[in-house]
Amino acid sequence: MELSERKKQILKAIIGDYIRTAEPVGSKALTEGHALPFSSATIRNEMSELEEMGYLEKPHTSAGRIPSPQGYRLYVDELMEQPQDAGEEDDATLQQMMHTKVRELDRLIEEAGRIISSLTNYASVAVTPTMTQISIRRFEIIAVDQMNFVIVVVTDSGTVKNKMVRTMTAVSKDEAELLTYVLNQTLTGLPLTSITAERFDIVRRAAGLTALLAPVAEYVAELIEELGNQKVFLEGTNKLLRFPEYRDTQKAQTLLDYMEDDHTHLVPATRKIDGIQFFIGPENGENPLSETSAIYAKYDIGRIGQGVIGIVGPTRMDYAKLSARLSRFAKGLNRLIAETFLDEKDGNR
Repeated sequence: MELSERKKQILKAIIGDYIRTAEPVGSKALTEGHALPFSSATIRNEMSELEEMGYLEKPHTSAGRIPSPQGYRLYVDELMEQPQDAGEEDDATLQQMMHTKVRELDRLIEEAGRIISSLTNYASVAVTPTMTQISIRRFEIIAVDQMNFVIVVVTDSGTVKNKMVRTMTAVSKDEAELLTYVLNQTLTGLPLTSITAERFDIVRRAAGLTALLAPVAEYVAELIEELGNQKVFLEGTNKLLRFPEYRDTQKAQTLLDYMEDDHTHLVPATRKIDGIQFFIGPENGENPLSETSAIYAKYDIGRIGQGVIGIVGPTRMDYAKLSARLSRFAKGLNRLIAETFLDEKDGNR
């Protein structure tokens, strides 16, 4: 059933008051605190109907009402007003914090999570994209001695990986240099998904039967698997303890344990993030997150892919203010990524 404009006005006022005070809202507070053109009796009747329709809930110990997840969903979809952009002071803080150049993508996204948690005072979740579309920029093989080598791989996302390997038989300096040359000629500039067994056959034929080939192939396979998995960075969970919803220490501990034990709980993997997305209460699944809300924004790394950054807190959060701030932050993150990673390779996009 579609809500009347009167019901929407009353619901919006209740949500605004509850976000601000964390106290159940009664008809008297609405009458005295808002310029609503309705009588107290009308407001009480409308509140009762909103409760019957599932938009409000009535705590047992109070005569007032609080919004339900369904009420919050209607609010973010239809009722909330977007505030003005953050002021100059906030913008200056964002610029100062975000323009620290970090050449490794994982570190940049982790730092972005720390910053948005600091700016909002909520827990933050920062998720890297699946990295299977990145390519290897350069191989280096550094000889420790004739049987021990360090394999260094640099990707076009700025990630530097290395591993110490030991061969079964001695490998000469010339063999190591030839393999390095062939790897850089054959496997660089390709998406990781294109580095197949057939590609390594080309390397083998060009470099010969060196004992270094097997450990290099094994390490590249490990890298493909590792970079194909999204990384999830969680920050600021202790900030949730300041909210009255988590005065119950057992409830708070259950939530924090669930969030910190396995960060993948926090990734909206089955949902496509487009712009700002809200996941309210039970929309987060049947788990301790069902009493929280999350706001996510998407960031883009060109052909490498897309990741998400977001905040998590109680369902009683200022959705309008926080979503505006997160949207602004995600735009700043996109600019920083473009400056740091995409200028040379994707400047013509």
